Amino acid sequence: MRCVKEWHTYFVNGYKFHTNAWSNGKKTINCGVYVKGLTEGGYDDFYGIIHKIYELEYNTSTYPKKVVLFYCEWFDPSRKGTRVHPTYNTVELQINLRYPPFDPFILANNVKQVYYVPYPTFRNINKRGWCVAIQTKPRGRVESNEVEDDIPYQVDEMSHAHQIIEVEGVSTLHDLGGDGEELEEDEVEEEEEEEDDDDDDDDENYEVMNDDSDDD
Repeated sequence: MRCVKEWHTYFVNGYKFHTNAWSNGKKTINCGVYVKGLTEGGYDDFYGIIHKIYELEYNTSTYPKKVVLFYCEWFDPSRKGTRVHPTYNTVELQINLRYPPFDPFILANNVKQVYYVPYPTFRNINKRGWCVAIQTKPRGRVESNEVEDDIPYQVDEMSHAHQIIEVEGVSTLHDLGGDGEELEEDEVEEEEEEEDDDDDDDDENYEVMNDDSDDD
């Protein structure tokens, strides 16, 4: 380990955290932390207060590696010190009860921020000594527990192609809108050959006329 630094303010996960001592006398309290448990219901979630912020720096072969730890005091996560409202799903904590084992450190990247609002003493006697933990929203982030699947724009199933019908070959030509006679395929070929011969004769006559004009 190269060195250890202590801070009173630290920014992480979109939150600004303060130590409990640094938050005293300020309008906002940023020393509350929350760690999500493994099961639903809130009875294995941990809620605490930050007392110290440590930055540990290690020497490595490439570059220094830094780890930030919060030294926290945890509320009692058992049913004696934590209860969840069945209707509003709010988490209530007994202010005077603490988590007995010594396990104060938590990685800064694994926590969220909360603040604690105590019940007024003149309200219900069952609420005395209890507070409500309210989670704050991180800055510059949008949190969502729902994961939407990517929906493709194209249809997965293709429509069936129409069956191809074999078309019979055309043997004769006939103008349905005219009065001409129907021609057989052989006659059509003969007429095309005659038209090609006429075109060749015209080309020869044109060449002869050009030769005569050159002689003049």
